[in-house]
Amino acid sequence: MKKLLGIVFLGLLFTNLSYSFELGQNVYFNACTPDPKQYFNSPLNIENILEEVPNKITKLEKSKYDREFQTNASSTINLVDKKITLYLSNFRDMTIKDNEGITLVDRKVSGATSIYEIKHKGKVIAWGVGWHKYCGDGYKHIDFTAFRLFVPYMDSGQVKIQNKLIKLKINQVKDALLNNDKLILANGVTISGNFSAVTYFYHGASFFEIDNENGINFDLKFEELNKKIDINKLNPALILSTLAKYKQVDKLNTYTKNNFDKIYEDFSNNYWWDVWDGFILIKIDNENKIIKNFNETLEKLSITYEKIEKLYEDKIYYALPKEEIEVVKKNCLSNDNYKDIFELIGNCYPWHSSWMINSIGGEPKY
Repeated sequence: MKKLLGIVFLGLLFTNLSYSFELGQNVYFNACTPDPKQYFNSPLNIENILEEVPNKITKLEKSKYDREFQTNASSTINLVDKKITLYLSNFRDMTIKDNEGITLVDRKVSGATSIYEIKHKGKVIAWGVGWHKYCGDGYKHIDFTAFRLFVPYMDSGQVKIQNKLIKLKINQVKDALLNNDKLILANGVTISGNFSAVTYFYHGASFFEIDNENGINFDLKFEELNKKIDINKLNPALILSTLAKYKQVDKLNTYTKNNFDKIYEDFSNNYWWDVWDGFILIKIDNENKIIKNFNETLEKLSITYEKIEKLYEDKIYYALPKEEIEVVKKNCLSNDNYKDIFELIGNCYPWHSSWMINSIGGEPKY
């Protein structure tokens, strides 16, 4: 049965690939690397929030970027009494013009891309260009490892185009998105580990809001965000990371006590453990005291350098031994509340403290 399903899947995959080309044909990249070697017959669509625009073949002659044919693509956004159109030629050269032909943006994309429309309630409100550099073969928790977002909006009667380079994350957070008046999306955030091999590339999420009145809003307060997404629909590790970003100690404490086993199941299956190295990345008071208290908590829980090294030697990177989790659980649940977020993390998430502490928002130290 598995073999049959595999054959069917490969058949569908190859059906979607284009191997011959003709004038007027539409081709797609499906966000597959910045230098795609294959073309698709159907567009990428993610939850009807993102949809790929067709690239129409206009000439069967090599393009200036050494592709076997030349293409054009375009998409229009209606903005009050104006029509704003993004044009993309040969997968690289893009311009944004208004309905009077005035150029608002003119730039060359660093890699080959389609136009990706961002839709809200069936209406195109923004565009993006970009790709997933691994084409789905790695980092499956992110949809685009590079996504240049363009949002047109009105400012005192003038059309402005705000753009931002992000790592777009939709699939992993889609269940938490609510059908509000304004669209909420997520930027895939890298959460630092003690060294590169244990860094959580694109695993975190920072939510932002877009519309055609104000552009992009990255400065959502927790009270606003809590009304605009259902945080409890995120996976447990992302719930923790989001609450930690906003320093929501009481909510973290309540969520931890009510969901301890579920949280550690998510950690065990999807996130490697990494004990914080004591290096604080944001400006914060009482830094030395925080580090001292954290180390004392590790000592209380018998989390030693030797124990950490032994786990690495035994190639135990994800699921911790049950006895270690039980020690943490007993300790964590024995306290009714915690005076600050660092105390909570040390007592409840010592093995995953890099994930937690480096999720905390604040002004960067450097």
